Amino acid sequence: MHRPASTEAAPVWWIHLGVAGLLVVLLTASYVSEEIRRRHVGITWGLLCCMMAWTVVLAALNEFAGEYALGVLLMYAVFGGLVALGSTSMRPVLSFLVVGALAVGGGLLWPPTLQTSPWALSGALAVVALAEGGAIRWARSMCDRLRTQRQGLREQRNLLDRLVETSPHAVVRVDERGTPIDVSDRAEGMLGPKVDALFGPQHDPTAAEASLVGENGTPDARRPISQVFQAGRSVHNRKCLLRTPDGTQRTLSVSGAPVWGTDGEIREAIFHFEDVTARKHREEALQQAEKEAAEADRLKSALLANMNHEIRTPLTAIIGFAEAIGTRASELELPEATPLPGYADLIEESGKRLLKTLENILDLAQLEAQEMALGVEAVNLAEQARRAVAEYRADAQAKEIDLRLDAAPVEARADENGVQLVLQHLLDNAIKYTTEGGTVEVRTYSEPDCAVLEVEDDGAGMEPAMVDQLFEPFRQASTGLGREYEGAGVGLAVTKEATEQMGGAIEVETEAGTGSRFLARLPTTDCNAQRRGDDSAEQPVEETAPSPNNRGSLTK
Repeated sequence: MHRPASTEAAPVWWIHLGVAGLLVVLLTASYVSEEIRRRHVGITWGLLCCMMAWTVVLAALNEFAGEYALGVLLMYAVFGGLVALGSTSMRPVLSFLVVGALAVGGGLLWPPTLQTSPWALSGALAVVALAEGGAIRWARSMCDRLRTQRQGLREQRNLLDRLVETSPHAVVRVDERGTPIDVSDRAEGMLGPKVDALFGPQHDPTAAEASLVGENGTPDARRPISQVFQAGRSVHNRKCLLRTPDGTQRTLSVSGAPVWGTDGEIREAIFHFEDVTARKHREEALQQAEKEAAEADRLKSALLANMNHEIRTPLTAIIGFAEAIGTRASELELPEATPLPGYADLIEESGKRLLKTLENILDLAQLEAQEMALGVEAVNLAEQARRAVAEYRADAQAKEIDLRLDAAPVEARADENGVQLVLQHLLDNAIKYTTEGGTVEVRTYSEPDCAVLEVEDDGAGMEPAMVDQLFEPFRQASTGLGREYEGAGVGLAVTKEATEQMGGAIEVETEAGTGSRFLARLPTTDCNAQRRGDDSAEQPVEETAPSPNNRGSLTK
C-alpha cells in the first residue's frame, strides 16, 4: 500500500520494521504494566485507527488509484471486524466506521485529481459500513442471546447441583444402558464406591440389581430399577434391602422416573435412594410397643374384672358381717370395757373406706377406657343437687359443717349417673377439706351458653400453683404416711373425666386458707333460655343444713 507519488518505488522495509517493533513493544509492555494490560484493547483500537488513517494517506498520495481504493475498502472492512472482536457493544464499531469514513472523505478532498470516482468510492464505503454494521449487530445479538442462554443454563445447573447436594436422599442419574452419569456425594456415601453394581445392562434385571433384594430378602424380578427401564413407569417409595460386601444390610426406599427423548425412547432415568433402616426399626419397635400396650390393656381389663369380683364381693361380706357383729354386740350385755363394739365399727369403717377407694379406681378406669355409658338427656341439675345434698347431710352434720343448697332451676344435656358422680366427688372433697364449723354450698344456675354446677367451701384450700396437678390421678396436697387427709387422690380425676365425657369442663378457684370453688360447666338445653326470661315467676331455692346453733332449720 505504501508507494510515494513519484514514479520511483521507495523501499518499505523500514515501515515493516516500524510496525513490527510497535507490536513487540506493545506486547512486551502488556506483560510489564498493569495499566497497559487494562487499556490494551483501547490502545489496539487506536492503532487500528492510525493504520486506517495511514492507508487513506497512502491512497491519497496515489490519487486513489484502483488498487489503492480497493485497499482502503479492504482495510476499512477488516479493521472494523477486528474492532468488533474485542468489543462488547456496537459503540466502538460504529465509532471506528465513522472515523474511517471521515478519514476517507478528507482524503478524497486532498489530491487535485482522482483516478477513482469519489461517488463510487463513497457509495462502496457506505455499502461496506452498512453491511458490516448489520452483520456485526446480528452477530452481536446472537452472541448476547447465546451468552444469556449459557448463563441461564449455568444457573439452572448450579441450582440443580445445590438441590442435589442439599437433598436428604441419594440421587443417581443413569443413561439408557444403566451406566451412572451423575452420582451425588450422599449416594456414594450411602451406596458405596461401586455404585455401578446396583445398575448394569438392562437386559439382565437380575444382574442389574445384584446387591438389591426384595423387602422380604428374596430376589424380585420387578425391582424398582428394572421396572423403570423395562416398563417405563415411575416408582415411588419401593422398599428394598441393600446387601453390602461386609455382610450388613440396610433398608432403602427407592423412587425413580424415566426421562424420555424426543423419539419416544428412554434416554436416561433419575433415582432417589433413602436409607430408612432406622425408620423401619422404629416402626418395628412401635408395632411391638402397640402389641405390648394391647396386651397390657387386656391384662388391665382382666385385673379390673378380678378386682371387681375378687375384692368387692369379700368387702361387701366383711362390711355386712361387721355391721351385724356391731348390732349384735350392742344387744348383748357385755362388760363396759370390752372392745368388741369398737372393733366391729373399725372393721366396718375400714371396709367402707377400702370399698370406696376401689369403686373410685374402677370408675376412673372405666371412664378412661370409654366403658362407662354416659348418655345424653335433659337432666334437672337442681333436683340432682338436692339428692346429693340429702345424701351427704349426715356426713356434714358429723363434722358440724353448714351444708347449703342454692338451686336455681336449670337443665343440662348430660347423664344423671354422671352428674351424681360429679356431685358426690365434689361434695366428698369439700367436706373432707373443710374444718368443723365451716360452710359448704352447692349452687346450680345457668350462663348464656352452659349450665353450671358449683360447689364452694371455706376449708383448707391450696396454693394456686398446684391447680394444674389437682385433677391428675393419685395426686394429693399431702402425701406419705403422715398425711393429714385420707384418700387415694382419684375422686377429682374421676370428676374431670366424667365432666369432659358429658361434653363439659371443670375449673377450680382456690387459695390456701380461704377455701376452694369448683365449677362444672355442662352443655345447656334450649329450655334454659326461656327460664332465664322468667326469673320472677320462680325464685332460686336456698336450703341450709342444721347448724350447730340452729339444727333442723330450713330456709327457702
